[in-house]
Amino acid sequence: MANPISYIGCIIAVSISAPATYDNAGFSALSYTPIGKIVSWGPIGDTHENISIPLLAGRVEHVNGAADGGESQFTIRFDTDAGQTILINNSGTNNQLSFKITDPDTKVAYHAGIVANVQDMERSNGAYKGITGVTRINTATIRP
Repeated sequence: MANPISYIGCIIAVSISAPATYDNAGFSALSYTPIGKIVSWGPIGDTHENISIPLLAGRVEHVNGAADGGESQFTIRFDTDAGQTILINNSGTNNQLSFKITDPDTKVAYHAGIVANVQDMERSNGAYKGITGVTRINTATIRP
C-alpha cells in the first residue's frame, strides 16, 4: 500500500504554445513557465455525459457519452511572475494554453485549454490580494 501524498510542493506551469500532438511526446516537447503563489487548483480529468436507455422491460441502462474536461478553478496570491501574467493576459481570449502539473511524487499530468473569468479577489480586512479564474479544459488529461 502506498503512503498518502500531500499536494504541498505541486508545481503548475503554463505554455503559450499548443503541442504538435496531444500526447506525452507533444506536451513534453513544450517549454513551460511556472505559475507562482498558487493557493488552490481545481480538479482535472474528464467527466462523461450519461446516456440513459429506458428499456420497456423496466430497467434503465447507461452508457458513457461525450468526454468533457470541464472547468478547473484556481486561486492565486497575486505576484508579478511570468506565469500569472500569462494567465491574466489570456483570460477571456480563445488562446489555447498548455498546462503541466508536477506533483511532489514527480507524477506529471498535461492538458490544454483556455483561461476565463480572471478576477481580483474580494477586498476586505481579512483578505489577501489575489486572483481567481478558471481553465476550460479542451483536451484529455495526459498522465504519462
